[in-house]
Amino acid sequence: MGVLIEKVAKAREPSRPLFAEVWFATTGQQDPDTKVRFAFFMQSKAWTDAALITLEHALPEWGVVARSGPGPGEAKLQPPGMGHAKRPAGLEPVRHPGGAALAILQATLHAKAGGF
Repeated sequence: MGVLIEKVAKAREPSRPLFAEVWFATTGQQDPDTKVRFAFFMQSKAWTDAALITLEHALPEWGVVARSGPGPGEAKLQPPGMGHAKRPAGLEPVRHPGGAALAILQATLHAKAGGF
């Protein structure tokens, strides 16, 4: 997982191979409809949607707050059942110069590597 976290951290922009690698490393087996939705988001270059569906299946019931726009993107994950004021160690907000989609992927990988 550490190598993949580093790969996402170094990415300058989203790419199909990178998103597919994170998808397969974090989500396990998915039903065909979910796979088609993910593939459609990647084909459409709807990177934030692809990152959100990855998070949805990698960490069910988790919340995310993401900031996008010009400049770096940011993502903060929230495990289920925890108030907004509480944040477990290891779940610090992630900023990524490549945008919100990459920040969401990186935050997802950090949570999975942390055993969540």
